[in-house]
Amino acid sequence: MTKPFPLGARNPFEFGRELGPDELVDREPELAAIERVAARRGKLFFIGPRRYGKTSILNAVEQRLTARGAVVLRYDAEAFESLTLLAQALLTGAARKLTGPVAKASGVIGKFFTKLRPDVSYDLGDQKITVRLGTTDGGGSRSAELPVLTEVLDGIERMAKGHKKPVVVILDEFQQVVSEGGEAAERQIRAAIQKHRHVAYVFAGSKTRLLADLSGHPGRAFWKLGERRFLGPVPREDFRLFLGRGFGSVGFKTTPEGIERILDAAEDVPYNVQRLASECWERLRVKDDRVLTAGAVEEALRSVVASENPAYAQIWTNLTRAQKSALKAVIEEKGTGLLGRVVLHRVGLAASTMQRALEGLGALGIVRQDEAAGAIRFRLEDPFFAAWLAAAQGQ
Repeated sequence: MTKPFPLGARNPFEFGRELGPDELVDREPELAAIERVAARRGKLFFIGPRRYGKTSILNAVEQRLTARGAVVLRYDAEAFESLTLLAQALLTGAARKLTGPVAKASGVIGKFFTKLRPDVSYDLGDQKITVRLGTTDGGGSRSAELPVLTEVLDGIERMAKGHKKPVVVILDEFQQVVSEGGEAAERQIRAAIQKHRHVAYVFAGSKTRLLADLSGHPGRAFWKLGERRFLGPVPREDFRLFLGRGFGSVGFKTTPEGIERILDAAEDVPYNVQRLASECWERLRVKDDRVLTAGAVEEALRSVVASENPAYAQIWTNLTRAQKSALKAVIEEKGTGLLGRVVLHRVGLAASTMQRALEGLGALGIVRQDEAAGAIRFRLEDPFFAAWLAAAQGQ
């Protein structure tokens, strides 16, 4: 007789939200590195592909630093239509966390941000300060918006000078700032923050090649501005232990083949590992034979892929013919040797066409380039796309 499933048992595999410090799998080195930068008011470029848990790590760092009294201003640059709106959010955050009593906020903000002439208001409903900077509809020119952003950063530095605990500015998806402001943004931001000694900066982003170039190329303004840390996959052994504990917490049995199949299908990408493991857990919950086998993982993978069919189908349909051929080559060749004569002949593309197609797929966020030991490998941002394409084409 099958043992009854525990009432109220919670699926341990979380995805699609920011995880807290106690929920991360083997990210202590990254957390510690960012905390060290914060403690010495340094600067760090934190670079990692999407789905690798970068934002969860930043969330965990914010929680840990805040618990120790630090002031953390963390914003996602992609969430704002303009640099002015991002600057306004930073200034509002600084007003809420660095100005002290509400009655003094207006005077403090006016003192440190004189050039911007900010308008400070207080909402009695949610009891929060809000700061507005003139026209914030995103219609201003880039050249006009950049000085606003750098002036806000300069003002936060002036405010932080009298603060005993670390003040940390974290800008996630920082490449958006560069995309909005161009090379002028790199030069002007560097010119401002290289003089700052009381604020720590973490510039994080998922456009790995772009951020690696702008922070590591001698010809770019951010060269040697701060440390760089690249976020890789969670070590497989740590993920094996994590998965085993998760399934075992309610009495599910696992097999080595089942665990490996999850990691292989997800290509060790943390989000995908959690997504597939979560589906496996839900399916085992209602079965009599609660054993995670490779076959059980395959069933779960088909379910996950089917649920994403509309999104995958739309992406595929909107690709050009050359991009479709290039994408299949990425999958079939595991991302290497794509400009080789044999591969080009098989897919029917010229080298220049393949190169443009790969660049287009990268711009669309479908593939990315990983570099290891001097070799370039193209990888799918979402490993499950390969499973969907195989199913859609009857493979």
